[in-house]
Amino acid sequence: MQWKEIFPSFKQPSIDEIADYIGGDTKELWLSLIKYMESDYNVKPKLSYSACAAKPGWNVKFQKNGQSFGTLYPEENAFSVMIIISYKLDPLMQSILPDLSPKTAELYNKAGDYMKMGKWIMFQINDSTTLEDYKKILTVKLQPKVK
Repeated sequence: MQWKEIFPSFKQPSIDEIADYIGGDTKELWLSLIKYMESDYNVKPKLSYSACAAKPGWNVKFQKNGQSFGTLYPEENAFSVMIIISYKLDPLMQSILPDLSPKTAELYNKAGDYMKMGKWIMFQINDSTTLEDYKKILTVKLQPKVK
């Protein structure tokens, strides 16, 4: 059964229900990301429903000080993130590209324009490497709080 059928617009899932849907080893990556965002950025997940044809259903967003950390889309054994990087941040992104996995770095280099504001990339997270790539990209948008 598809995500949008399990949780239609009138049935908002919990973070744990999203984790259960993701399942497998990626379930722990999901839960660790939620914990990371709450502890290192002091942001809570915000659930919203989208009727977008590409990824319909409930998704999760993190925002702080007007800054968006992307939109997360639950999938079976994975989740995808769509994130927009302002052109003003391109020099910082270029500096971290060597620290990203080759696949994620290539996605950024080939990323399309988003309304002349920046580049948008979408990638799937299903292992610790891609999760760490996402965290590194987040530091370009906003540094985590000092512990």
